[in-house]
This record gives sequence, C-alpha cells and structure tokens, in this order.
Amino acid sequence: MKNKYWLIAGAALAVVIIIVIVLVKRDKKPLLAFEKVRIGDITSTVTATGQINPIVEVQVGSQVSGKIIKLYADFNSIVKKGQILALIDPTPFEAALSQATANLLSAKAGILQAKATMELDKGNYERQLSLPPELISKQDIDTTKATYDVAAANFSAAQAALIQAQANYSTAQFNLANTRIISPLNGIVVSRNINVGQTVAASFQTPDMFDIAENLEKMESDTNVVETDIGKVKVGQKSEFTVDAYPTTVFTGTVAIVRNAPIIIQNVVNYDVIIYVDNKDFKLKPGMTTYVTIDVGKKNNIVMIPNAALRFAPKDSDTLIKTYSLHNKLPDWAKTGNPEAEKKAWYRIPKVWVYRDNQFIPVPIQTGIRDNNFAELVKGDLKEGDEVVTGYQTGQ
Repeated sequence: MKNKYWLIAGAALAVVIIIVIVLVKRDKKPLLAFEKVRIGDITSTVTATGQINPIVEVQVGSQVSGKIIKLYADFNSIVKKGQILALIDPTPFEAALSQATANLLSAKAGILQAKATMELDKGNYERQLSLPPELISKQDIDTTKATYDVAAANFSAAQAALIQAQANYSTAQFNLANTRIISPLNGIVVSRNINVGQTVAASFQTPDMFDIAENLEKMESDTNVVETDIGKVKVGQKSEFTVDAYPTTVFTGTVAIVRNAPIIIQNVVNYDVIIYVDNKDFKLKPGMTTYVTIDVGKKNNIVMIPNAALRFAPKDSDTLIKTYSLHNKLPDWAKTGNPEAEKKAWYRIPKVWVYRDNQFIPVPIQTGIRDNNFAELVKGDLKEGDEVVTGYQTGQ
C-alpha cells in the first residue's frame, strides 16, 4: 500500500514540474541587449584614401627629336625659371638653319631680280603705248603687254617664295632654340626620365623628360571620396590624415577644392577632393598614400541614439509593424497627408525598437549627423535615459 502512495505522489510531482516548465517557457521574455539614449557631442567624419602630390607640378618635354648630349639638372636639383636642364645635339638643327638662311637670302635676291625685270618690261610697254598708232603694230603692243604681265606674275611668285623662306627660317631658328630644354618655373626636380646618349622622339607625342614641382613646402592630398559621402564635404573643412611612413604622426590640412569630374574606381563613383597641407619639414613626399578623415560636422549637447539600435530589427518585424500601425498613427512630423503613403511609411521611415509590456514597439525617428557609435536624434518620441533595443543576446 505504501508503494502505491509513493507512486501516486511521484506521478503528481512530475505533472507539476512539467506544468511549471511549460508556464515558464510560455512567459519567458526574449533576452535582449539594451542601450540608453544619452546626451553628448558628435563629430561627423568622412574617411577616404588619397595620394600626396605637389600643388603645382610641370612635366617638361621636348618639341624636337634628337640625342641628349648633356644634362644640367638631376633628381632634387633646385632650378630657376629659364635655366637650361638638358641639351639635345644641335648639329642637324644648325645645318637646317644655315640652309634656311641661304634660302632666305636667295629669295630676297629673287625678289630684286623679279622686280627689276618687271619694271623694265613695264617701261617698254608704257613707251609703246605712247607711240603714234602708225609707228607700231597692235601685235607688238600685245606682245609687250604679255611680257610685262609675265614679269609681274614672276614678281608675285618671288614674293611668295620670300614669305615661305622666312617661315622656314623661323622654323629652323625655333627648332634650334628648342634643343636647349629650359625650366618653365622655379622649383625642384622631382623626376628625371632621360640620360645622356638617349634619343628622344617628339614625332608622335611630347616625351616626359623632367617633372618639376614648384614648391614642396606646400603639398596636396588628392583624395577619392565616394559619391555617398561627397555631399557632406565642403571647401574649408578641416581634415587629418596619416601616411605609412609616419604612422604615429597626424598631419592636418584644409579642403581646398571639390572637383566635379567623376572618377570610376572598381565600378564605384568617386570625386577628387583636394586637401592643402603644409610640408615645411619635408616629411611628405610625392606619391605617398594618405588615410584621410574629414570633419564634416560637429554638434554639442544633443540627444544621441546608438547606431546599433538603428541596425536592429526584431524577428517578424514586418508583422509587428503591420499590427502596430493598425492602431497607431505616424507622428505629425512624419505625416504626408496621404493615408496610403503613410501606411507604407511605417516600413520606409527610420526607426528604433523599444520593449515595453512584453512587446516590441517601433519608434519612428529622424536622425542628423553621426559618428562611428552614435547618431543625432532630430525627431522622435525618445528622451535621455530611454532604453532602446540594440540586439539579441547570445542564444536568441
């Protein structure tokens, strides 16, 4: 009999335990991670990469072809405007100038000869015209007239030949002068791309012989900013950047130019942002890669919400939003006046989630500037100290 009672008691206890477990599971709340809305400061930034370049850099080439016979500048040479940098063998150009000079003198002599002949034939023609008609035939007059016309044509041809000879002479002078490669500005030679004995060919394109930077104390970072961020970048904004050569040194600069020309990099549209920076210690060298941070906005003592809350959406969030929106209207600042559009706005508008009375509640918001951790709360039914859901804890 005793065993029977023990069996009944054990079975009853097991039933109670099962019921308790079921009830606990039924009332179990999801394990969530929360973070409080707070007051603080936000500095919004745009990050990008770029390359250090001189603000003014000129590629010096040659307009004539020939062999380099002498160099007057090398890497890092300080040069002045008008200083000779290199010399191309002038021998063929001197010969061409001598020939052009001879042709010019010949053309000038041809002018004198043609002019004298024309004036002589003109005088003969005019004298025949002055004679009485019975002393000269019309055929003689026509012949003399034709001779004069031919002489006049030869004089015009001699004038044209003189113009052509003068042009050839000027071209020969120009080519000879351009055998001396001249610096177009005061600066420093960044790159020398030729050697003595090398032949440069300017027939198809101007060869790049020297790269000259005007001033290495003022440099620029040519920075590629993606199209999603370019709207935030303005001229005059402050920036900071580092380079691999000095990883612990932070360089400061100012946005000087935001160029409009798009640059496609791996199918992503970028825009070139020029940042000017002082380089009086000459640490920055052309070609260095820069890792840039541009300050695009800063606000103090504002309501901030964690970025993690903006990324969170509970399981079955679409169903939850649909159910909630049936009984709750959008806040006034989010209304459009179109009921159908407002129903869809519940899904489109940014929102965070709070957990009240054992249920998720969506809170529509409007954000402003943001940094890596927080976003400015511009509009929304939240205040300092409110807890927003940032995610599920492990196991959910």
